Amino acid sequence: MTVSVLQCLPGNARRNVRRRPHAALPGAVPALRMVGAGLLPAWLVMAAPAGGQARAVPPRHDQARPVPLPEAVSGPSLATCLSHLPDDPDGARDYAAAWAARGGGGIAAGRCGALAQLALGDAHGAAVALDGLAHAPGDPATRAAIARDAAGAWAVDGDPPRVLDSAGYGLILAPRDAGLLILHARAAVAGDRAAQAVADLTPLPSDPAAQAEALVVRASAYRRLGRIDLARADIDQALRRTPQDAAALLERGIVRQRLGDMPGARADWEQVMEVAPDSRQADLARQDLAVLEADPDAP
Repeated sequence: MTVSVLQCLPGNARRNVRRRPHAALPGAVPALRMVGAGLLPAWLVMAAPAGGQARAVPPRHDQARPVPLPEAVSGPSLATCLSHLPDDPDGARDYAAAWAARGGGGIAAGRCGALAQLALGDAHGAAVALDGLAHAPGDPATRAAIARDAAGAWAVDGDPPRVLDSAGYGLILAPRDAGLLILHARAAVAGDRAAQAVADLTPLPSDPAAQAEALVVRASAYRRLGRIDLARADIDQALRRTPQDAAALLERGIVRQRLGDMPGARADWEQVMEVAPDSRQADLARQDLAVLEADPDAP
């Protein structure tokens, strides 16, 4: 079974994840859309405000659902453990620990426990644990999926070089995995390796659900390489697929600004704030609008 790093975060935690400003991945949360599940379900748009250490806010205990431990169900399973992550990561962690204590959980129990650790705010510890599991002996497809989880956790922790390492290892096991390719490309862009990001995403992933996000990441890479024509083509194609995507709108605004279309850039950034007012993309759009107000003629 696959699971997305973002899917493991409670709703309030997804809104409150913070990353280190110096290591923030560009548009990071979108990449987390495909993480764990194969499709960073949004490998996170990391809708995180700027600044601060990566952390997640656990749900209130009076709202959490009780989690049946392995003794209370007909056989523990990864699916059951993961099903509790969105609403009760504490319970999922306890379930994984009890499962492991019975001696039958192995990698599956460790994986669920690490994802619960991520949801509870310890992105670094979760990433270390997931990396270890990905390198343990076992089925290559499962190990690739865990490497994707690890890369997503490193992204939440704000560590692009380690995202590259984990995603790169996963791609050895699953060379065309869409989630891994997008995570690797995002980290490459963050590390000033835009050409690598373009190579990662050319051709685009075959999974249709991943293609819009891949186009946004590749557009950002092309823009950094000075290929504004190719960036515009990719971002326009992405927005035809997902017209209300905040990351795509933010990127198109930047591309339009570079092309001298200031009214178009303003319209895109204002739309970002409308469709995702509490997101990291909205914070960046506000900053871009403030710069535009200060110097409306600057490209």
